[in-house]
Amino acid sequence: MKSSVLASLRPRSRYSAGTFSSEELAPVSVGERLQQARVAAGLTVADLADQTKIRATIITAIEQDDFSYCGGVTYARGQIRSLAKALRTDAVPILVEFEIQIGLPPSAH
Repeated sequence: MKSSVLASLRPRSRYSAGTFSSEELAPVSVGERLQQARVAAGLTVADLADQTKIRATIITAIEQDDFSYCGGVTYARGQIRSLAKALRTDAVPILVEFEIQIGLPPSAH
């Protein structure tokens, strides 16, 4: 069972090809949203790692929507929450998107 949970944390395409017309923008993933917030804040991955004490390799993996480096769903939620707080952005919509992205029903935050 543990391997199936970890497999669900690896990157996968949530949206099938052709879901959006060329004039529509595809929804932004959890990793993209956090990366955009980090860049907008003028921080590097190393800066964010120093600030949050989350390893740079984990931050990079999260930004690529690969949550398998996080150590499980609970840790991934905590790391996403910590990154959002450090980037001064609301963690709740990001956490809801994370749960949808990995195939869990959204929980109360």
